[in-house]
Amino acid sequence: MGRSRWRAHPEWAAPSRSFCTGGGTTPHKILVVDDDRATLDVMDLLLRRIGYETLLADSVSYGLHLTRTTLPDLVLLDLQMAPLDGWEYLEALTEDPDISAVPVMLFTARPLIDERYAPYVGRLAGVLVKPVSPMELEAVLERFFEGLC
Repeated sequence: MGRSRWRAHPEWAAPSRSFCTGGGTTPHKILVVDDDRATLDVMDLLLRRIGYETLLADSVSYGLHLTRTTLPDLVLLDLQMAPLDGWEYLEALTEDPDISAVPVMLFTARPLIDERYAPYVGRLAGVLVKPVSPMELEAVLERFFEGLC
């Protein structure tokens, strides 16, 4: 087995119980925000096979809309999108008290520059590096949701 590319930081946010809809017979809702259609399709397939309810957004604006209307248990957020990027999603999320507690995990293929994500360290649930294997994705999400509900 290869080395996991999941990164956690001791100061990163713990999941918020107030946004937990999953558990028992109800699957957790995961919103994937990525402007790459192929990535959305693959993540939809993988997450559903693992047992999660998926919400898909191909833009930051639609991702914010879905966040406000569905309050997902977790957002998997790509950073490099256009015209708005993942950093702008994080800024909007942080500024809106109705959705500011929704946990976000970065889901990116780009190396992160510490200075760029440092302001969000206490806000982020972690970083998942693309491409992700189905086993790695399942393990990371199980760890994230363990004991949440």
